[in-house]
Amino acid sequence: MLNEWSSNLWIVIEFIIVSVVIWYICDYFYVAYSVYNRPRGFDADHCYLVTIQELTDKSPDFIPDRSQDEMVQDRLTIIERLRQMPEVEVASYSANSYPYNNNNGSFQAMYDSIGGYGINRDAEPDFVRVFRYHGVNGESPEQLAEELRQGKCLMSETFFSSRKPELAVSRLDKSKIYTQNDSAFGEKIGTAVFPVRYSDYSTFNSFILFPTSSLLWCNELCIRVKDNMDKDIVEKIMKEGQNRFHVGNYIVTDVTSFDDIRERYQTEESEQLRNYSAGMAFLLFNIFLGLLGTFWFRTQQRVQEVALRKVTGATSGMVFSRLISEGLLMLAIATPFAVGLDILIAHYELNQYLDGYLVWNRLAICAIVTVCLMAVMVIAGILFPAMIARKVQPAEALKDE
Repeated sequence: MLNEWSSNLWIVIEFIIVSVVIWYICDYFYVAYSVYNRPRGFDADHCYLVTIQELTDKSPDFIPDRSQDEMVQDRLTIIERLRQMPEVEVASYSANSYPYNNNNGSFQAMYDSIGGYGINRDAEPDFVRVFRYHGVNGESPEQLAEELRQGKCLMSETFFSSRKPELAVSRLDKSKIYTQNDSAFGEKIGTAVFPVRYSDYSTFNSFILFPTSSLLWCNELCIRVKDNMDKDIVEKIMKEGQNRFHVGNYIVTDVTSFDDIRERYQTEESEQLRNYSAGMAFLLFNIFLGLLGTFWFRTQQRVQEVALRKVTGATSGMVFSRLISEGLLMLAIATPFAVGLDILIAHYELNQYLDGYLVWNRLAICAIVTVCLMAVMVIAGILFPAMIARKVQPAEALKDE
């Protein structure tokens, strides 16, 4: 191998370049897989969004001069009738709060001099039961709902930790939490809640949930259906939409499963991931063909060398293991240089973000996967031409010498 250092050096350089490319691909998929499989902080299975519309004065059923108290009572009547359905487990009104939703407000608070930022959610107490929020100390959705009924708000554990990871809300002195206008706020905060992610592809999870001050502000009605009772629930509600669920000037016009809401909301991210996956699979296939061609040509050029070794007593197994070991040895030489380039890419933040760019355990996992993939490609690239080369008859290969 030292005698053939010139050709081997180019193969090592090729290994370094290919290894960095494969590491980048592995890092991308590692981040995508990790983000998708992280806890979401909510459970939207068996949940539905019930759309309520208000009639206009052009409708023959419109009731003019409806007072705010009457409008609130109308909304309460609709939700109470939904709760009376045997299939419905719990229902709640909320404002810009349900998951997979672009409509959100924001809220800022201070802990000493540390600023915190999160999504502002307003909802009835039963909202946490619909989507099954849990407290960081094991509090159930029912316990969290009770705190909202007491007028407390629920803050995510990560509200301040985006600046300093050690600032978990459950460990803070709440008397030091203030709003932006320097008014004390900590006494209004209840249990710290597990982070609730924005969507399956997002890592943003900071929020504060307030008990709603008025149902007239609430533009959402969400329900949770009991397990195994989803069948025909949409049809049953819509069938009564013009009658039982038409109260005052309000009428139920649509019922949408959160499975459908989730799919529609994440269409762009899902298609992007699918396109990236197809493109990177095609790239890996081309890399494999490149390595296969390199070692096929290299092995074919060494047919006479293989024949000479067989004449001097080498077995087919010895020839095969020698060719394989040479390829793996060059890979081993290239790997430290490739890992060094991987570290530079992560240091300069040219890869995917997930709890940072240069995360050592993630870099190590992706590097190990890269080496394994490269080894498989090298072995496969050498395997077929080596099997042909070791079957060559020495007299045939050396007849022109």
